[in-house]
Amino acid sequence: MSTPYTSARLEHSTPAHLHATTRRTFIGPIPEGWLKSHRKQWYRHYITKSGDSKRAPTFTAQQQSAPVPATEQTPRPSSQSAETGAGTSTTSLLHGQQRDDAQSTRTEYVDALPSQTDGSTVLHAQPSKAINSATVKPSTVRFADNTTTQQLRQRARRLASRGALTWSKVKDGEVLKMDRMLVRIDVTRQPVGKEFDEKVSAGVVTQPLDKWREYMVVCRRTQHSESDVGEAESVLQLYQTRVIAATAEEVGKSKKKPKHEIPLSLRQVGVNLFSSLDKTLCIWTSLNGITTIYYLRPQSGAAAVDWFTFLRGVLGFKRARTLQVNVPDLSVSLRLDDPFRVAEATKLLTDAADGNTDALIKAVDAEKGAARAIVARCLGMLEQSPEWKEILTTWYQNERIGLAWKRYDRLEWVYGAVEQRMYGTIAMAKTHDLELRPKRHYPVKTKTSDGEVIEEPSPVEGFLARLTSQKGRVRMGKMMFKRLYFSTYDQYLFFSRPGNADPPPPPRFKLTDENGSAGAVPSAKDLTQQIPLNWDVEPYPLLDSGKGVQWLGTAQEARRDEEAEQEAERNVKIIRECDGFLDLCDVAKVRKMKRGAVEADEQLEEGGEVDFNATDDTPAVVGGDTSKTDDGTTSEVDDARTFELVMGNGLVVRLQAYDEDAKKAWMKRLRELVKYWKVRAKADMDLFKLVRQQNLEALKIDERAEAAVGSFAQRWEISGHAVASPEMYNLCGIARCRTIHLAGLLFRKPRRHTTFTRCYVVLSGGYLLVFRESVRKGSGRRVEHVQHERIGSVDLKGCYLYSGLLTENDLLSRNRTFDANLPGAGHALPRVYLEDGWTSTDEDAMTTFVIWHAKSKAWFRSSQKVDDVRSDETAARRAEDSERGGIRGRGYKTKSKLTRVSQLGTTGRSVVFKARSRAERDHWVMALQVEIERLGFEEAAEKGEEVRLVGDE
Repeated sequence: MSTPYTSARLEHSTPAHLHATTRRTFIGPIPEGWLKSHRKQWYRHYITKSGDSKRAPTFTAQQQSAPVPATEQTPRPSSQSAETGAGTSTTSLLHGQQRDDAQSTRTEYVDALPSQTDGSTVLHAQPSKAINSATVKPSTVRFADNTTTQQLRQRARRLASRGALTWSKVKDGEVLKMDRMLVRIDVTRQPVGKEFDEKVSAGVVTQPLDKWREYMVVCRRTQHSESDVGEAESVLQLYQTRVIAATAEEVGKSKKKPKHEIPLSLRQVGVNLFSSLDKTLCIWTSLNGITTIYYLRPQSGAAAVDWFTFLRGVLGFKRARTLQVNVPDLSVSLRLDDPFRVAEATKLLTDAADGNTDALIKAVDAEKGAARAIVARCLGMLEQSPEWKEILTTWYQNERIGLAWKRYDRLEWVYGAVEQRMYGTIAMAKTHDLELRPKRHYPVKTKTSDGEVIEEPSPVEGFLARLTSQKGRVRMGKMMFKRLYFSTYDQYLFFSRPGNADPPPPPRFKLTDENGSAGAVPSAKDLTQQIPLNWDVEPYPLLDSGKGVQWLGTAQEARRDEEAEQEAERNVKIIRECDGFLDLCDVAKVRKMKRGAVEADEQLEEGGEVDFNATDDTPAVVGGDTSKTDDGTTSEVDDARTFELVMGNGLVVRLQAYDEDAKKAWMKRLRELVKYWKVRAKADMDLFKLVRQQNLEALKIDERAEAAVGSFAQRWEISGHAVASPEMYNLCGIARCRTIHLAGLLFRKPRRHTTFTRCYVVLSGGYLLVFRESVRKGSGRRVEHVQHERIGSVDLKGCYLYSGLLTENDLLSRNRTFDANLPGAGHALPRVYLEDGWTSTDEDAMTTFVIWHAKSKAWFRSSQKVDDVRSDETAARRAEDSERGGIRGRGYKTKSKLTRVSQLGTTGRSVVFKARSRAERDHWVMALQVEIERLGFEEAAEKGEEVRLVGDE
């Protein structure tokens, strides 16, 4: 299956859901004036990119497009493959009802070890239904450079020794593990005990010794002859350079010494997972009554937990030999004995640790399949009971299955890097419960108060002329007008200048210009005549049965997969370059133009002075002044092609379409979207309130204690009692089903010494876009308005995220109000938010998260191996050349290039955000972490490791 992009999306989603969340409708036409300015770039990008004018249509042209009904309950297509990753789960499970663990009877099953000795796991019943019928090709692993290979070899050694290191096979000074991390150092004179975490830190008074800085964190075997670390077998070093010595000889030659060193001895050092939410690590050492605390924050949560598992193994801790997996929909607990026996194939890992490349590739694939093996073993255990036979049959046909770590009301799905590092992330069992769950997505249908079921309408986009200002008024007694590109995503109607517009490609047509020459860009007039007025955009059209994507398994699948990826990138680009949005939930009515709704109507005449096809000559500047200037004023309005959005505050947004048919299409679509998203938004908030209320009743606590319990409670205190909703923590953001990952209200402080301002924030495509929530006069008085202007954005590439009590230093001024009725309850007062009735009494630190990014940049000369293996004779000849290049690799050549990277060891800039409650903060932290990890993975795949080992053999 040559569809890597689609395969990754179908790993977590059904074809029907993917179709429902990616279809769109374009209401045209494309203005001739816009085509005059942008047709060459747009035409060549979308129409002639493949150079084939006989391709089958990707999009459906029609004058009136009706929403396509879709349902999530569809079987998995037989053409789907798990080729995109070795850790891909190919098993599907059932839709279950959320239940209260405290009131249900739990049955426990113990895994009986199979008689096979080859480490394989096989389902005992109906394997053809459990496993995809498509042939799964073995994944190809390429190691970009010696840095990656070195770390994988060390990982193989740890797996071969079942979590503990065999020191006799590790040379002095050899690098065991390394990663870039954000580090902060505090000191205290109070004893911290053996278990220091976020809860314990609330009672420990610390002083900052060093601010947050980015370091290269390296763990290496101790050089006893040159170090005074005592009995420590290894040492953790913090470097301010990306060039790291790989051997003891190179360590002695290197002029750049580590900034800090931490000897890893069980008697001297403690290590723990400081935060169960953002996975910050903490390491503390005590000397002469002073305890030094190091907070380490890797970019990836999976990497953080993997480091935690590794450090515990270095200190001599043995991991548990059993793993408990709960199945909440069946009220069943499964206990797996030796859950990683597949990943611990001793002979294979021993060869990998000794440097055998083939064995190393197989070992990497085996570890990536650990999560899949756990799912298969759990299903095999359930199949042994006739009680679940019919249920399992339904699961195999209709659902995807996944593993998720549960903590209070939060679900953290096992996917991607977490799935591929399942062995390392097993340390999360200390604070989380591992559950086997059907994968849930954000619903595509909702129910009104009278029981009517509404399906999500198709989003709409196109060119319109806005005839009112952002305050819903006219200016100087005349009607202003501004040509804009409008596009809906979820409940938001985004708008941008035509220069930033990116209309979807129309249905295929004959690729010739007016003179009949093929390949040339047609004129704007020719394009206008060939492009239909309206068309549907359907990257994933369904089969007639609704059980699969039409083009999967055909000769077109590679091209259609690329087009689907381009469509997703186009949608992200529209949001990233928008100038603002209108919230459809604030719209009270969509109606025809009504004379007298605005002040200037008495002076307006009937006419078409506003030209839809006028040339756009204004330069496009995202967020600049040009987004706020008007195209002109008019004294004529064409009532027949104008409609109005009446906002909840009484203001009116007047919009003009191309003609009367286009106006009717816009009104019909917007009415459907307004109706649906008002009901959907209320259902989402009702779910938040319901889950919180169920947990308060189950744990017998009040709302004031809820944040502390959710963040600090021990696992045994909440396990089996707390309720988590898979719809709240759905997989749409992970599978990138929707363009918007998360959106809502936050309080932002762009710098440490500024004040918080309320704003709308939209997370999409690796960017955090900030929009003005309200318009105020110079006196501070609020002014009624209709839209939310964009005021800033944060590129999440290279950023770090931390939350909770670690943000106290960034808050500075906090609410210190004393409540005489509850003197020991804290400082935060109860709050109610009138827009949706949400309440909160959480402390400021419990609702805050910080995005940290580097300010300084530096040049780094990286060394990358290019996959250049020819024949065996060529490989043998090139091996000698490779060694002369400084990096030894059989059959590879060395290529050096300069890369712009963040400068290590310097302070950065922090952007502080505060949510309305602890529950909403958790959602934002989880969503941001998904985006940051995805960007980090893409950057590593593109640039390779931004570190160079010197002296590695």
